[in-house]
Amino acid sequence: MSAKIIILQLASLCLLFIFGPWQAWAKQTLQLPSIKAGPLPASPFFVFPNNSQAENIKPRRNGQLLVTVYTVPELWQIDPTRNQTGSILHTFVGYTSLFGIVESQTDVFYVITSNFTGAPDYFGFQGSTSIFEVDLRHHQGPHATQHSVNVSKVVDIPAAQLLDGFAVVNQSAGLLMSGDAQTGVLYLINTHLRTATAVLQDALLNGTETGRASGLAHVGVNGIKFYGSDLYFTNTAKGLYGKVRLDTSTGLPTRGPALIENYGSYLDDLSFDQMGNQYISRPLTGILFRTAGNATAKPQTTMFALLSGANSNAFGRGAFDKCILYSTFVGSPSGVARIHAGKHGLCKKT
Repeated sequence: MSAKIIILQLASLCLLFIFGPWQAWAKQTLQLPSIKAGPLPASPFFVFPNNSQAENIKPRRNGQLLVTVYTVPELWQIDPTRNQTGSILHTFVGYTSLFGIVESQTDVFYVITSNFTGAPDYFGFQGSTSIFEVDLRHHQGPHATQHSVNVSKVVDIPAAQLLDGFAVVNQSAGLLMSGDAQTGVLYLINTHLRTATAVLQDALLNGTETGRASGLAHVGVNGIKFYGSDLYFTNTAKGLYGKVRLDTSTGLPTRGPALIENYGSYLDDLSFDQMGNQYISRPLTGILFRTAGNATAKPQTTMFALLSGANSNAFGRGAFDKCILYSTFVGSPSGVARIHAGKHGLCKKT
């Protein structure tokens, strides 16, 4: 669910000022200028038509980017090597929105679908959430189409209200984890058994308010990523960053959540680089950079890039972009930008 209230308005003003009228976005040969406001420059290279809003991003092995959209139930594939080049891979009929996306095995992805109000309530409905598998193993090129994608439902999760963040816990066992932003519950999904089980609920995962009209105040656990033996998470309403220790063989928590840091403002999705540094989306300002730390140096947080509406990010997987951080952003328009982390010594190609 991207932190999307006030943020949309602020992002709209900033991005419209930079890019100009919406009519220009429709041109497929659009040359997009760079945003040079912040520690590192962020360069938008794709924007969505019809004011559709990007939600989550997952790079493919072939270098293409998969992006979910929360204002319409669309999964897009975007070519980061060419400006304004992308297409809809699949439309999930019967749902209003897509949220988290993960890759459990090479070119086999899982996507969260649900029904969601959008602005101004940003509220998810109980009984509408499902997990789908998107199999792209037979479509390695950049030109997969809606007619060539194999999509199948894995499981319905009727108790969930607003599943958002998504993480792979155990690839070989088919174990995934997702967080319900409205109830503060973590769900363990077994793609082999096609089951979903509530495994943890805690105050560190809850929002600050409840109810449909409370906006972002009811959005708790948002971005989640599994790294080492821990599930790292952000809490949007409370501005918290924390982690939960998991048993990697079963996916079950071995203890309750632990607070890492209180950032005091809205947080969204996050990613890790090869060295364990973290890149945390903070939609009101951009992306935070948190060092991994070690025995002699505590983790430190600095501003990585200013990008209004930044809501999810991931490093590329191709030979040319392993040190490029891709970030989605919401607003008018909404799209995808690139940030060259490798040029500033924040990433190592391996």
